Amino acid sequence: MKANRKIEHARPVFRSLVLFLATAMVAAGCTPTPIHYDPPAKTGWTPDGCRAVQSDAPALGAPVSFFRGLHADTVNSDEVAISLAPVLAYEWTAEPNFYVAEGPTFDNEGNLYISPLFPGEPVVLASLDPATGARRWAVSGTTLYGGGAPLVLNDPASPGNQIIYLGLYDRAIAVRPDGTIVWDVPTGLPAPPPISEDVGFYHCFGLNYQVQADALVGVTGDGHVYVLDRATGSRLLGTPYVIPGELPPPAPPSSLPDNVIQTADDALRHLFGALPPDAHPLKAITDILLGFGTKVANYFAIDPHTGRMFVAATAPDGEDGTVDGVSKYGALYCLELVTSGGPPCTIQERFHTSFEGGSASSPAMNADGTRIYVGDNIGNLIAVDAATGNKVWHINVGAQIFGSIGISSDGSELYASNKDAVIKIMDQGDTGVEVWRTAPEGYDAPGTEVNFNLNLATIGANQIFVHSGAGLLLNDYPMPFKVGIGALDRQTGQVRYFADGREETVSAISVGPDGGVYLGHSPLRRAVAWALFGQTGWTEPVTGGVGKYGPKRLDLLIRDAVCAGAARARNAFANAGTCPDSAAVDIRQIQALIDQSRRSSSKAIADGDLSAEDWAAIEGYLTTAEANLSSGTLDTAAGALDQACSLFP
Repeated sequence: MKANRKIEHARPVFRSLVLFLATAMVAAGCTPTPIHYDPPAKTGWTPDGCRAVQSDAPALGAPVSFFRGLHADTVNSDEVAISLAPVLAYEWTAEPNFYVAEGPTFDNEGNLYISPLFPGEPVVLASLDPATGARRWAVSGTTLYGGGAPLVLNDPASPGNQIIYLGLYDRAIAVRPDGTIVWDVPTGLPAPPPISEDVGFYHCFGLNYQVQADALVGVTGDGHVYVLDRATGSRLLGTPYVIPGELPPPAPPSSLPDNVIQTADDALRHLFGALPPDAHPLKAITDILLGFGTKVANYFAIDPHTGRMFVAATAPDGEDGTVDGVSKYGALYCLELVTSGGPPCTIQERFHTSFEGGSASSPAMNADGTRIYVGDNIGNLIAVDAATGNKVWHINVGAQIFGSIGISSDGSELYASNKDAVIKIMDQGDTGVEVWRTAPEGYDAPGTEVNFNLNLATIGANQIFVHSGAGLLLNDYPMPFKVGIGALDRQTGQVRYFADGREETVSAISVGPDGGVYLGHSPLRRAVAWALFGQTGWTEPVTGGVGKYGPKRLDLLIRDAVCAGAARARNAFANAGTCPDSAAVDIRQIQALIDQSRRSSSKAIADGDLSAEDWAAIEGYLTTAEANLSSGTLDTAAGALDQACSLFP
């Protein structure tokens, strides 16, 4: 979930006069139209030097090839090893009555897993077919606060198989991809009260995985941390740990006109069937996203090297300068699971780092576990030393950062996103340096309308995905009429492609094994846009569920995969003597890119985008490369992949 604690939007951002003047000033018929982009040429980005290396725990399968958790992996990198589809098209919406605030995630067959928020149907976990969106199975429940993004891990007891884990407030579940329940256990927290608008306390932001104890960790909005044995679900703590932050100030009253709030509530109500009929879903979901009424409004990171947990929450009372039972500061907490003498185990705080402005993003960690990155609500990206908690540097990107920082394991590349742009930043040790800034242009926006960025970025082997839209910017608040997914070149920031879509998300941009996007539909800004302008026909009614942006031109997906593999093999061979661990991870990523190419070949041929003869030649080069994926022969693998890459213009 994209959590933006105490951000600019939390202040009254609208005034009735401004809204009605803006409505009167916009010319009739102002519907943004998608900009046409030709299929993109080969990208110029290549890895350079040794990469940061993640832990190689068998349950994790690093580097990840698709989204296993809310931000792809345990450290919230939002990076996948495969190529992202260079050409996309919107295909379908599934489960339109679910509000999907986090996820979906995937297993290695591409099946989707979601946990809806406050659904009218008593479903806490559902699995969807990747081709059609049809429901495969569902797990029922009565605690419908939502369990965040399901976590998908390899099953160490059964190589080649996987298990899906979901943590609710008082209940946690392990289930196999066929829907078979492995275990269903209490978390140690009491059953939450009946659902009301005060819902942030009882939301779990998704389980994460602690390698050293082979444990699952859940963090809830009220600051509780519970820890379960992955294999059995048994509780490893005597009692759940409580993060020592204080509650934030209460949310200010909205200055939206009452009729606009009512219309937006009516538009959202069918997505929140578990809320009381007189509830105000717009306020309820906004308060969760902005962190009002909760200690924690973000997912968290776990360092697979050390097992330390990093949670962004509110700071303890008094650190903002006033002891008043309210915290105006955010804090990054470093927590350690102490297993000696246990179970029961304990959790100890190693340090916390407070900062002005509240925690506006999930903490994201670089692959080698040396640095944590967080965003505050006043536009700063903050780099923190993961061993000491010291702030190393900060850079202001001009507006509050969305969701979390995308972190590449190559070249200290960071990708920060705000409403204005996606910004590439290089961590140069003692400072962060901006490289480029791109405002994604997806639409021809007529009149007073503008394009704006809507969410964080997802990093692939060939490009990055962004979520953008077009509409009105009223008092600096985006009102999207149309939304879609764009692809940016990692080297230049230029737009490679854009696909018009159906609905916005407040989650991450989830990538499946096919390189396509499966976007959790969670309208918020568009609900207000609909309330203001729906009757004009400028925007469609809001919808929930999951939207699939399927890969097209799979010949180009294969092209990008084999070209990315060639570049990585050349770089790995050049640096294998200096950093053999880096080369080992590169080899696994090259294998993932080869596997992706093979998975894509049948459809590329069936669609008429690739001839069987050309694929036979490519497959021959892939076979040669695969046979030479060792440190001493990576030059041969690189040569074979270069030959495959050269078959594409």
